[in-house]
Amino acid sequence: MRRAQPAKPPAQPAQPRKAAVEQHAIHPSEPRPLKRRFHPEGSEASRALVDLQCEELGQLVESGDYEQVLRRLGHDSLATLAGKLEPQHLYALGHAAHQRQRHDLAQPLLEAAVAAGEKAGDLLPWAQLFASLTLRALGELAEARPKLEAITAEGDQTESSPALSATAFHAGVALAWLHLGEGERSAAMDCLQVLRRSPLCGENASEVDLLGRVLSTLEWLESNPREQLNHAIDRAQDCAFVAAIDAIRISPCGTLLQIEGWVVDPGVQLRELCLVRGDRVWRLNLEEASYSSRPDLNDVVQRCHATSELHPGLRLQLVAMPEERVPLEPGEAADLFVVLNNGVQFCLRRSLQGTPLRTDQLKQVVDAAIAHPTRLQAPMLLQRVRDAWSQQLLAKMEQPAEHQCHSRAEQATPELSVVVPLYGRVDFMEYQLNWFNAWRRRHGDQVPAIQLIYVLDDPRLKQEFNALVKRCHTLYSVPFETVINPDNMGFAGANNRGAQLAKAPLLLLLNSDVLPAHDSSLELMLRAMQQHGDALGALGARLLFDNGAIQHCGMEFVTEPDLEGDLSWVWLNEHPLKGVNSGYGHRQQLELQEVEAATAACLMLRTDLYRQLQGLSSQYVVGDFEDSDLCLQIRSLGLPIAVDLAAVFHHLERQSVGLGEENNSLKAKIVTANAITHHQRWCSAIERMKRSQITTP
Repeated sequence: MRRAQPAKPPAQPAQPRKAAVEQHAIHPSEPRPLKRRFHPEGSEASRALVDLQCEELGQLVESGDYEQVLRRLGHDSLATLAGKLEPQHLYALGHAAHQRQRHDLAQPLLEAAVAAGEKAGDLLPWAQLFASLTLRALGELAEARPKLEAITAEGDQTESSPALSATAFHAGVALAWLHLGEGERSAAMDCLQVLRRSPLCGENASEVDLLGRVLSTLEWLESNPREQLNHAIDRAQDCAFVAAIDAIRISPCGTLLQIEGWVVDPGVQLRELCLVRGDRVWRLNLEEASYSSRPDLNDVVQRCHATSELHPGLRLQLVAMPEERVPLEPGEAADLFVVLNNGVQFCLRRSLQGTPLRTDQLKQVVDAAIAHPTRLQAPMLLQRVRDAWSQQLLAKMEQPAEHQCHSRAEQATPELSVVVPLYGRVDFMEYQLNWFNAWRRRHGDQVPAIQLIYVLDDPRLKQEFNALVKRCHTLYSVPFETVINPDNMGFAGANNRGAQLAKAPLLLLLNSDVLPAHDSSLELMLRAMQQHGDALGALGARLLFDNGAIQHCGMEFVTEPDLEGDLSWVWLNEHPLKGVNSGYGHRQQLELQEVEAATAACLMLRTDLYRQLQGLSSQYVVGDFEDSDLCLQIRSLGLPIAVDLAAVFHHLERQSVGLGEENNSLKAKIVTANAITHHQRWCSAIERMKRSQITTP
């Protein structure tokens, strides 16, 4: 993100038009009825919808339409559907999920098929195999290894069935690669010897051949000085193939490894690519590689008789799960073992460069996982990068942050804690503090006690922020607290950090570019939440653009078939009436209107509920969809989400994040990645909610 220009107070943002709501003012003390739109989760009507949904999905499974099922099957319905399917259908759907790299769905489905035992018939050994391969893909190596060993042992029996022999062979291949990844060359050689004796060796010759090549190469590397290996290979004359490694970067903990280089290969000779670190070898997935133009290689492209359309720039990203990680050793180098289709093989070598595991590096992984701005190319890579992002974010939450209280006098126990994240620019903090200060001066003791917490999530702006804090503390009597994160944690991390310090029973998530339009707006929400207590999950507000048009009055989930790629079928967030100049009558303002979801730009809920749900989800890379995810979590507890149309705020949408340096393509890829994550988590719940609307005569 580009650093914001210094603040220019005391000038306020342009005065917005007065909202039409003023003529129907609601007093905060008035009773506020809740107008329900949906049957709550857990109700009889909701349980009937779960059964109906699973019945429909079951029929699709029986018809073989696995693609449609996987698009509609969310995590919350998985166990219910698995309990209704026959073993053969459990296996079929689990196998389809495995092939599409939806291992989050494949693993429980295949385990359910395995649990069926003899009822699964001849499919049982295949279910056991793919359940084990799924665990391996998820990085659960300690659990995958004994299962693979058991499959190979059973298949080695002399009277084993063809199915057992076949599954034992494929388990043996997987086991050999597990041994290679652990540096267990002798055990991998034992697996290879068994594979070579198998009657299936002939029809799987390429797999056995690659293992043999890798093991013989490890022996060669052991007896020859690796330092003499080059980082480039030029076989333009005999193979029309030229390649080089520019850099191999790895995070110190071993979570992320990036290979950058180039390949001029007009004949598509490249067959296999393996990474070698000492005695450890990993087979790389070339389908996850991304390519780019390299004008500096035009001469090489011409020597290989390739067209100018060839993109030789190569980048591969490897994200390791905790059990797979191998930390960087001082002075360590790595080799790339390359096999071409014509049988030629060679090794390239580069020293490993340590690189910190930061937001920019994980964005690059998203860039590789989403080939086109709206099309998912590498589902497993996306799953791993969001897991790595989540683990990194949770680890950052354990790190200390700079926390200071800025107050001129002892403060009363707060009724409301307000958390405001700051990123890209910090000057909106002064506008808000100016409003709160003026509000207190206008109404004195009638103003509820509020704990204001500002979280700077942009360490680049620390100096500017500290100067502004000092200025605001001097100018305004309103007390506030500040937190400075040592590293960028994204929208979820910043809010969760601030919520850790909340002292009040109610919590308001508030963007820095959101300002109350009326003195009563904030108290209206506060008193409505207090009135409904545990019966109300979260409460949003009516947000307006600076011209008075609606920016937000609740969110709805929609699909947009006209969009490209994966965005054409996933559930997306939409703000109904956005941009419309519209007022509301007294009854509409008096009632709290239930909505599908509400934006976290201004969202109030109980502090204990927020903590119970562990705050905003850490599964969304950088940020987006966390607020609707939180609302769906709350709805899953049977609690409604509502909007208070009488509580009006102005929202200078997305100005609080400043101007970014990222290109539109990367932004679109991050949105696509998070939209897919959100859909995979909640598609079933959203579909049921759409059907659960309460009909009134």
